[in-house]
This record gives sequence, structure tokens and C-alpha cells, in this order.
Amino acid sequence: MSNPEDALPKVVLRDADAVLPDRVLRADIVMQGSVISALTAPGTASGDEVWDLGGRRVSPGYIDAHIHGAQGVDFSSADAETIARSADELAQQGITTIYPTIVPGSEKHMLAALKECARATQLSSSVLGIHLEGPFVSGGRRGALPEAGIHGWDEKLLDRLLEAANSHLRIMTFAPEEVPIESQKRFSAVGILGSIGHTCADGAQTRASIDAGVRRCTHLCNAMPSIHHREPGPVMALLLDERVRCEVILDGHHLDDEMVRMALKMKGTSGLMAVSDAMPLTGLGVSSGVFCGQEVCSDGSRATLSDGTLAGSVTLLPEALNRSGERMGLGFPELSNLGAATAAEDLGLPRRGLIRSDYRADLIIEGESGIDAVLRGGVSVKDPEGPRLPSEMERIQ
Repeated sequence: MSNPEDALPKVVLRDADAVLPDRVLRADIVMQGSVISALTAPGTASGDEVWDLGGRRVSPGYIDAHIHGAQGVDFSSADAETIARSADELAQQGITTIYPTIVPGSEKHMLAALKECARATQLSSSVLGIHLEGPFVSGGRRGALPEAGIHGWDEKLLDRLLEAANSHLRIMTFAPEEVPIESQKRFSAVGILGSIGHTCADGAQTRASIDAGVRRCTHLCNAMPSIHHREPGPVMALLLDERVRCEVILDGHHLDDEMVRMALKMKGTSGLMAVSDAMPLTGLGVSSGVFCGQEVCSDGSRATLSDGTLAGSVTLLPEALNRSGERMGLGFPELSNLGAATAAEDLGLPRRGLIRSDYRADLIIEGESGIDAVLRGGVSVKDPEGPRLPSEMERIQ
């Protein structure tokens, strides 16, 4: 059977520094339709369009599986059109895939939010699914989550949440001690990735959950018992088990850099996924507002409740990854794995998160001054109807 992409124009990104999982390779990147069709030696590829990148760095688009909003938009309360518009604006910054993350509340609130996020998947190609952070979590480790959003385990409520999400609920943060093991085994059967978080579980409960099939963790170390030398708790169980991938928030506030270094030594970039946990005050500088039904203030670097509890992050993924690269000496391949490849693998996204033949052309093109262009499915995010790349990049064919 022929590939329909083969009939579409062939576009060459000539002389690019392509960020691969293990190295940066100078190459021509050949795109056909929405996918990458080949990588060839620099200057050797031909096509219907040839753009000279002049050695600009090209990385896979970022995938953020835990993001509550930005620029005043709250994914838990916005309508589908607003969520889609926000997703497209985030794509211009290199975040080409998001899973809008809903905070728990009343059943009515959650059902409405799930329906709007599900509709947003039809309006923006960046929205691939939904992350519901709760509601079956521990009141003892709720962090900034609203107390009214904590629900006891209720299988019928889960069914209603799934119905409202219309098959788009992909991730659900839960506390192992709050959900029966047999019910945890059901998650994968209904298409959900159970994610351990907001939990008071001990190490044994965490290991039992992993043995039941749970394979991910929500914001490692945050909203869970810390490591103690006699009671290592859930964090050590999550770090030691190579079957589990863990979200890490790299804003410099949720995790100390030394903790990130230890996690990297134990799990490598293939076991860690950078997420922003960004909330609506992100991008607004010094500001205040309501999030999770509570007053929140941001100094432009961190967002907190009145008692000092962290209330999500105000740092988007590109900035957080750049910060980690500078502070911890991480190279572009490592940062790309943290920001794209591991999440794609975790979420079961086919042909995303890597620069590789037959993979989707979600690409960030960066020059000396930052991002010059972002392609989503081979098309400019900034101007889908206009030129594929900006005028400062020479089209030589």
C-alpha cells in the first residue's frame, strides 16, 4: 500500500544541527507532508522546497503532559475554543503537544471541564488528551488541590468521568492507598495511565501499585512523603523501579538541582519526563488570581497560596529545560529526551518526540537569539497559511 504522504511536496531543511537522542548531527532534514522522510548528509538532499538553515539547531517539539494553563487561561474552567487557542499559542513557543490538566472539584465541575477539554482535541492538533489530577488522591497530601476536590474511590464516578471525556482521558493522578489494587489494574483496560501522586503511600503500597501495572508518577517528590533513611517511602520505590517513568518539574522551586541530578543518575533521561505544571498566572509576571478555588500570588518566578504552599509553576517547559541545561550541564540530546522523547514513549504516541525517518515533523528551529520557527506537522505554527519558514532563512529552491 502506498503512503499518501509520498504524493505531497518534499521540503528540505538544509544544513541543520539535528538533535538526536544521543548526539547532535549536522544533516539535511527531508520532510514530506507532515512527516520526516529522511536525514541525509548536509547539502545532499533535493526537494520541491529547500531552505538553508545555516547550521541552526532543530529539536523535536516539546510534549507537556502536565499543564494547567498559562497567560490567564485556566484549562479547568475555560471553554474548548479558549483551550485550543492557548494550545496554539504555546505551540509557537515550541510546546507542540499538551495534555490539558484538570484539577479536581465537584463532580459537576469535573464533568464540564472534561467535556470542554475533549472538544478542544478537535480544535487544536496540539491537544492529544487530558490529564485529570485526582480526584482519588489523599487529603493529607493535596498540596494546592482544593479540599472539595478529594473524593473517595467510586468506580461509578470514574465511569462518568470517562464518559464525559469521550475517550480522551489519558492520565489520572491517584493515590495508591485510596484505590483498591484490583481497581488500579482496570486503568490500562479503559485507556488510562494511572499516575502515582498526591499520596501518603509508603514504599510497600507504592511497589504493590507498580506490580499491579502502574507505570508513571506525577511530579516526583512533590505532594508525597519525602525520603527518610529508615522509611524511604514512595520516592525511593519510584526511583529504583526501572518500569516507572517519573514527571519532574524543573523550575528550580519544586525540586532542588541536586535531587534532579540524583534522579538522573538513578533513572537516566529515559526514566524522567519534564513537565511544567504551569498554572494560569504563567507569563503574567508579578500577579495574583484564583487557582484551584484559592487565592494565588506569583512573583514571576513561583506561585504560592497564602500559606506559602506551591501552587503549580509559572515556568513553561522551554524555559525550565534551558535553565536545567545551564545549571546542570545537560546537553541538547539529554534536554530533548526529557522534554519530548520520554513523554512520547510514556504516552504511547506513535512517531513523535524524535527526529527520525517516518516521525511527525513537530520541530523547533533555533538560532543564536532563540526560537526562529516552530513547525507542527511540517507547517509553520505562527502562520499556517503563509511561508513555511521566516524570510531570514533563505529559500534556495
